[in-house]
Formats: sequence, structure tokens, C-alpha cells
Amino acid sequence: MPREAYRQRILDVADPSGIETPGLVDDLIAYLPTAAAWDFLAGYATRQWLTVTDAVIPASWAGIVANAPPGSLADGTSAVTLTGVRHRAGVWEGDPVQERFSVELTVFVVCEPTYPTCHVLRLSAPGTALR
Repeated sequence: MPREAYRQRILDVADPSGIETPGLVDDLIAYLPTAAAWDFLAGYATRQWLTVTDAVIPASWAGIVANAPPGSLADGTSAVTLTGVRHRAGVWEGDPVQERFSVELTVFVVCEPTYPTCHVLRLSAPGTALR
């Protein structure tokens, strides 16, 4: 699947107001390979996927909400920290190869009552998940 298709899948569930969407686009740049790197990796039949092993509202979220200026967070805004394993598989010099990496990221979402379904606002920077 082309890089843009993966990016678009996330943007399809982005903040409908569009306020956070430019930031989410920037967040995705930190997570997805560049278009040139994507094309290069395709030559090695590289595939990546994430196995989520846990999803929790981080303990620090309550304090963040309590200290947020009034009106700065829409009702139903939350943070969910995902932990899991990022898998990478491909072919190197004709041999199949596979690697696994621990991963942790926080997804900021807005749900009911602001919207009837949840939408992605932002992603934490790599290595900076809320705890």
C-alpha cells in the first residue's frame, strides 16, 4: 500500500473541526518514513505493523486536565497511551529478515459528547508517551 494511503487512513479519522489537523499531519511525519525512504524500503519488500499489547489512559492525564485553561480542551478529550511491538519484515540479500521493537505512544482523541464517534487529535512525539 502506498505511503499516502496509510497517512490518509489516519487523517480520515482526524478532528472534524480541522483545528488540530495540521499538527497531526506534522506528527505523522515523525512516525512515517519519507516518501523516498518508503519507495526504497519497498525494494526490500519491507512491511511494518504494530501489535498493541496495552491501551490505558495515562495517570498523568487527570493532572493535565485539571491544569488546562478553561475551554482549552473540548468535552470528551482524552489521551490513550498505547504500548506494543512494532514488527518489521522484509528481504535482505535474498533472505527473509524480521525485527521487533518495543513501542509506546500516546494518542490524543476527542469523543462524546463533542462528537458521536472518537476522532484523532494528535500523536505524542516518538519516545514521549504520557505515563
